[in-house]
Amino acid sequence: MRDIAGAAGVREAAIYRHFAGKDDLAREIFLSWYGWYSGKLQDIVSGPAGTLDKLREVVRHEFSAVTDHSEAFVYFCENESRFVRNLPPEIVSARRVFTTFIKAGQARGEVGAGSPELLADMLSGALCAVALTWLRMGLRKKLSVHLEEVVQRCRRMIAA
Repeated sequence: MRDIAGAAGVREAAIYRHFAGKDDLAREIFLSWYGWYSGKLQDIVSGPAGTLDKLREVVRHEFSAVTDHSEAFVYFCENESRFVRNLPPEIVSARRVFTTFIKAGQARGEVGAGSPELLADMLSGALCAVALTWLRMGLRKKLSVHLEEVVQRCRRMIAA
């Protein structure tokens, strides 16, 4: 907490006026980024586009999140299971958004039959794995050059 206070240019006591401790601060950091991330996913999924176009936007969002916010993305991935169980009501879980996306695609016959939750987890996991591997490998090539390939591979994974 002392290091955080120093980096923020405030006294340590000032941080404790807002947060009970490190865990509360860590949760708030997570929620601020997670709220943005899942909110954007929800906007994409609730839009009027078809399944393939929504999938393309979801992949674009994932790639943008990891390239534009690398440290936050890693923090999000490493701490999701720690904090996602107790989300405030105004923040919808990314898993619920992905599940809604899968169910809507199934209703239109554009996504295969099966457990929407399982398909959502598979899609989310695949995207996260691609993004984290790209980041950890320190690849110089823009991740966006692989957008269409990833979209088509993900489409096949969930296709009817």
